[in-house]
Amino acid sequence: MAAAKCDASFKIEYESSSPITEATVTYLNPPGPTHDIKQLLAMNNTIKLNDIQNDIQTSGTYDLEVKLAVGGVVTTQGFSLEVGRCTSSSCEIPKVLEIKVLEDGQIVMNYEVFNTSNLTALEYQIAKDPGFKDEDIIYSKVGFSDVNYTQFENIDMRNGNIPDKTRLYIRIRKYCGKNGVSDWSDFVEFDSGIWGVEAYCLSGVDDRDKDALCFGTPPAWLVKVTLKPFRPDVGTLICLTNGKPATPDNIREIEQNAPDNFKKSGIRWIRFLRSNSEFNPSLIYLVKQETAEIDAIEDVKCY
Repeated sequence: MAAAKCDASFKIEYESSSPITEATVTYLNPPGPTHDIKQLLAMNNTIKLNDIQNDIQTSGTYDLEVKLAVGGVVTTQGFSLEVGRCTSSSCEIPKVLEIKVLEDGQIVMNYEVFNTSNLTALEYQIAKDPGFKDEDIIYSKVGFSDVNYTQFENIDMRNGNIPDKTRLYIRIRKYCGKNGVSDWSDFVEFDSGIWGVEAYCLSGVDDRDKDALCFGTPPAWLVKVTLKPFRPDVGTLICLTNGKPATPDNIREIEQNAPDNFKKSGIRWIRFLRSNSEFNPSLIYLVKQETAEIDAIEDVKCY
């Protein structure tokens, strides 16, 4: 069965004492091409734009501009097309049953797929607002880590840049091969926990080694930490995942598998591996070992 298509079409009513010499329709939002509709207009035909008929098969509002000209006299008029569901009803909508946030901050989605015989992939989106506007979507992923699409999926925390302690919203949809793509599921809201940030560190007894901090070569220690406040800067406190400062005493008590150098002298240099608006992975930070506070930003960078 072929995927259903949107039948998006319209007619233009106008009055002119002279023949129209130019007629176009231009996509304004989303931005797109300009179509010459002079011949269709002259024949009083229905206007059908290939971009909507063949390429834009998602629900939403499409803002267009019609331009008519007679010689050098031009008039323009904006209008909108409301496009409804453009997917095949044979591609069933999956469902998010529950979201769990584990003690270490890992987000786990419990979901249900109602027909796996036509399932080719699943996609999830996470947003800061239930409207799922482009500017509010913080992460989207097609293809789950469990390729068999069983009931649970660990959200991609490392690449997802999920903010800590934030109200978030998640939804999923199903890809059905030749049967198209389902609508999005209803969203489920949840509060994220504290996931932490992976970082390469050097201890107080190590020399500053750019390769170790940039590429994780020995004697660097790969560790997950949290920050207070969350954005790294001079004065920011580096904490272990239980919330305690990453001082030598706390490293000895909590991070049993940490290298001995860190248990003795704490963290002296650190580079965070996360890359987003708050983290610059090229920067190397100097740390006060006794308090685990960032003391300075080094002049040496990874790139």
